[in-house]
Order: sequence, then structure tokens, then C-alpha cells
Amino acid sequence: MKVSKLLIAISLSVSASTAIAGMGGGGGGGGGGGFDVPTGAGPSPLFGAEPFSQQMLRFEEFGTEKLPNSSSPGDSFPTPASSFESPDGAELDAFLDQVIYPIPTRLSNDIDENPWKLEIEDFLGRLLDTPPAEGRPPGEGWAHQRWDEFSPSVYFQSAQAGARTNNGLRDDRQDHGYAVGEFAPGGLYYNTVGVDGFGGTTSGIDIRLHPLMPIQDPEALWTFDGTLPPKLLKATYGQPVLFRHYNALPIDPGANFGFGLHTITTHEHNGHNPAESDGYTGAFFFPGQYYDYRWPMIHAGYDTVNTAAADPRAGMPDGNGGIVNLPGNYQETMSTHWFHDHMLDFTAQNVYKGNAVMMNYYSSIDRGNEGLNDGVNLRLP
Repeated sequence: MKVSKLLIAISLSVSASTAIAGMGGGGGGGGGGGFDVPTGAGPSPLFGAEPFSQQMLRFEEFGTEKLPNSSSPGDSFPTPASSFESPDGAELDAFLDQVIYPIPTRLSNDIDENPWKLEIEDFLGRLLDTPPAEGRPPGEGWAHQRWDEFSPSVYFQSAQAGARTNNGLRDDRQDHGYAVGEFAPGGLYYNTVGVDGFGGTTSGIDIRLHPLMPIQDPEALWTFDGTLPPKLLKATYGQPVLFRHYNALPIDPGANFGFGLHTITTHEHNGHNPAESDGYTGAFFFPGQYYDYRWPMIHAGYDTVNTAAADPRAGMPDGNGGIVNLPGNYQETMSTHWFHDHMLDFTAQNVYKGNAVMMNYYSSIDRGNEGLNDGVNLRLP
């Protein structure tokens, strides 16, 4: 009986493989069989674009700022014109350019209401029961752990939004200032696109993957700030970071070009972060809300290894070429990370839609300076 079942299973497997290999011609690259992914669909159109015929966009830094002890209210999170749109790009830039308000707190902000409440109620056709401004759940269970010990010293804020033209919001937040090295005038990267009009600025960069290709629909691509180039966070060990992530995606979940979901949760991949800031799949937040993620920026083993901070290999740059020693295990020092959406059942779709950015960790063994030769700083041969 077992042999008969095995033969039947093998037969079905071979039949299925043969059928799959015959769908649309395959492309296995030798060996007689192959798979046509995705399932017989034609290749994406290239609109005449040739390989290596454009300058690759360089990452655009978010840029961090010192977190103030207090701030005053400015313009409110701009509301969309309709349920299937993100807010106006210029209004969103002006909002994100303001000093953070309200100031982040240990407990979730469930006092202020979602500023998109009226628009959401209009879409749903019913009233909401005091929807909070912050998507982090209320109470001690989701409070920022060891808040006083690892209170954030710097912050940045961004909004997940539908694709739009870059207005140069972050031009003055680039560490290089378009004035140093290859980013200086005449340098390889001073012109951000490679055509006239883009010297020292990202303003005017459209959401297209090649100059010959069409601009992407705002419902098709959801990026940080809603813009290109892709973003980069530069962070430093020993300097806790507060990331305020606004959800500026369409209220209507159907305004998604057929894939992705407008509820998001942000995971700093492989970071040593507490649960409430780790982008748990079920800790998603809705359009109109924000979520404050606090990343402590500590080495693994902080409480148990090298607790006296005696090893200079576990440390942070002091800004003058030296080191500030830190507790923890230097052997688990991290350098290149990314953070991305982690929404339950929709992680892949939301990431493919543009919810992903890079993150650099700077430490005593990686100070971002090849010229430092002190036996600790790693350098290329």
C-alpha cells in the first residue's frame, strides 16, 4: 500500500512538473525543464529603456536632529483631499519640516485624537470612538521600556505616502551638504540624477524607474516621504533614536493598485530593540496615525558582557576621531541594516510597494572614516 501511494505521488509530481515546465515556454536554463514565473505572464515593458543607460540614484539621508525637551504645536498632520489619496506633497513636506510635536512620551499618546477622524468617519459612514493619534497601544504593556535609561537623544520623522515628486525636503539634511568629496560640485554624485537641473538637490525627482518609463501611480508605490531616492538613516551606537512614523496612506484600503494594505508596522531588521518598538506584526497603525519607535542603539549583552565598558572595541565615535567606550559585546556590533514594513500577512506586498529603507550603524570599529588607524577602527586593506 505504501509503495503504491509512493508511486502515485511520484507520478503526480512528474505530471505537475511537466505541466508547469510547459506553461509559456519555461526558462530553466538547460536540463530540459523550467518554470515560467509569474505563471505565464508576459515580461514587464521596458519602454525602450536600455541597461546601464541612466545614473543610479544614491540614498537620500533622513537626517536626525536633537530631540528637544519641549515644542509648540504647528500645523496639523495634513488631511487628504479624498479617501483614495495621500495628503498634498507640499503640505506634507511643510508638516514634516516642523519641529516634532507633541514630544514623545513613555506611554502612548491616547489623549490626542487622530486628525483624520472626520475623513475616516465620512468614508466608513459611521462615528469613531475617540481614535487616538498614536497607533502604539495604550497602557504599561506598550510603554517604552527603560525610557529614562535610554531616552532618545535624536529623532527624525517621515510619512509613508503615495508616490509623488520630491520637493527637496531633505536637501539640507545631508551630512555631505553637497559640498564634500564626490558630492561636491564637480563630483560624481553632485548631480543626483545625471541631467541638467539636479545639481546639489533631489528636488524635481519624479517617481519613475528610468527616464523613458512612465511615472508610477501614487497607488502603486508607497515610499518614505512618498518620494525617491530611497532613504538612509545614519545612526550611532550610544545615541538612542526616536523615529516618528506617520501613516499618510489612503483611507480607502482599495486604493492600492491591487496589492498592499494601508495598515503598517515598522521593523528595524535584526536590531536589538524592545518589543514595543520592534514592529510586531500585529502592532499596526492606521492612516492618520503615527507610531513612535524608540531604538536604544546598544550592543548585545549590554547588561551582562563588558558591563564596565572597558573594551574600546565596544563603543561609539566621539566625533573627533576617538572612541567613547560602551557596555556590551563588540563581537555583535552591527553595521548595515534596513527597516521595513512588517504588517501581518502583507509584509512582502508592502515592502515591494516601497516600504523599505537602509540604515547604517556607526561604532568604534566602524566610524565611517577610513583614515583612522588606531587598531580598533576597521579599514579596507
